Amino acid sequence: MKPPTKRNRRANTVVEEEAEEDDEDDEPAPPRVKDVSQETYTLHKSVIVAETPIVGDTSFLKLAEFNYIEFETHNIRKLHDAAMKRGFEFAIDSSTATISAKGVRVMDNIIIAIEDASNWKKVEKGIERWMLSNKKEITVKLAIMYRKTSLPESDDDDDDDGPPRKKVVMFRVGVRSHRVGFIPLSRSD
Repeated sequence: MKPPTKRNRRANTVVEEEAEEDDEDDEPAPPRVKDVSQETYTLHKSVIVAETPIVGDTSFLKLAEFNYIEFETHNIRKLHDAAMKRGFEFAIDSSTATISAKGVRVMDNIIIAIEDASNWKKVEKGIERWMLSNKKEITVKLAIMYRKTSLPESDDDDDDDGPPRKKVVMFRVGVRSHRVGFIPLSRSD
């Protein structure tokens, strides 16, 4: 392609202009998007009823590999079996996911309340953001707490007074006292 020319009328000369090499150099290059599809994160799952752990597991997953609905269904089945076995009913108390990473202060961790599967999408978005910003050792702690809504019926009529009483043991420690004499340093008689 022939470079464009300009005619200088006063000097009666022709000036050739240099052709622009690349039109793309004038515009900033779009930022390269990092492929995070093969990166993994650690997922700690814990499901607790009152103070009893029902599920405690750790998985190493890729982004979008965890199915929250399947996990929730599995937990409900395990909880139902435990409740039937021990004779109680349960209701969800809280469900949170905490996203942390190496080098990130605890106060900067991302905490997301999980009420349903759509909230898990927020968690995955947080994981993806940290993967794109090169955070290392990303860990998600998914903690679901249930409370007992009714306790098992007891066959004992003696326990109608309430919860069992704790036995308190007290120890008395005695210290032998010694009388210490006081001797004045100077006497004024």
